[in-house]
Amino acid sequence: MRLTVAATAAIVFALAATTASAGIVISQDVVVTDDTGKQHNSEQTVMLQGNKQKTITPDRVIITDLDAGKMYVLAPALKRVGQVKLPPTGQIAMIFARTGMFMGYQKSSGGGKEAGYDCQNYSGSEQTGRTKLEGTQCVASAAAGAAEYVAFRKLLAGKLKGSTVEIKGEIPDGIPVSSTVSIGIIPFPIPSDFPPDQAAKIKESNAKAKPLTTTIKVTKVEVKSLPADTFIVPADYKKSGAAAPAAGAPTTSKPAAATSPAH
Repeated sequence: MRLTVAATAAIVFALAATTASAGIVISQDVVVTDDTGKQHNSEQTVMLQGNKQKTITPDRVIITDLDAGKMYVLAPALKRVGQVKLPPTGQIAMIFARTGMFMGYQKSSGGGKEAGYDCQNYSGSEQTGRTKLEGTQCVASAAAGAAEYVAFRKLLAGKLKGSTVEIKGEIPDGIPVSSTVSIGIIPFPIPSDFPPDQAAKIKESNAKAKPLTTTIKVTKVEVKSLPADTFIVPADYKKSGAAAPAAGAPTTSKPAAATSPAH
């Protein structure tokens, strides 16, 4: 039986609507190696639909709403939420920058395979104050939901343009199925007139210092429609005075761990 023009058009529009509303759920294994060499294993989930993203870690949740131009950092154990405008500024910008969340990348040679997907290598580095970040990603352009993921990253980059956390370099063409971010402190130069014995101790201490490294590997990528309330802060959460404590970011000079593969 032939389909009428109207029926065909209706099917096409229905399929388009379904595709446009589809969300992405990315399951990840996370390994954080601290400055003593000890490893900490956990799992996290990244959920994305349209212009909204939600990252769920064991101790916090970060909701990014590009339409509202805001990020919400939730501490579920305390039922508190901090709010950050995009682009973040001041100390808040520094804290997020130190996680590698806004790092830019360039395509590099080679690739691999992760979660069943072939992937292309990317690398990046930047310095924030006396914090040095180095990152690598293996990006799968054929991963489910890759086009939607890239569109979100490009829109985010536009929101950050011209700010202190501007994403420089390329937006990788796909979903990072594996990534590593290394965060270290750049030592202060030792004055030439410093006592030799103290200078030697400082040099020894600097040599022993290890960067904090976060490695993330994707275990599964799903494409499915997500309820609208996925990206809404629960009504029983109280506002925090600042987003930084809710984010679990350190208040000392030690760097924070990366929280998302969306670098």
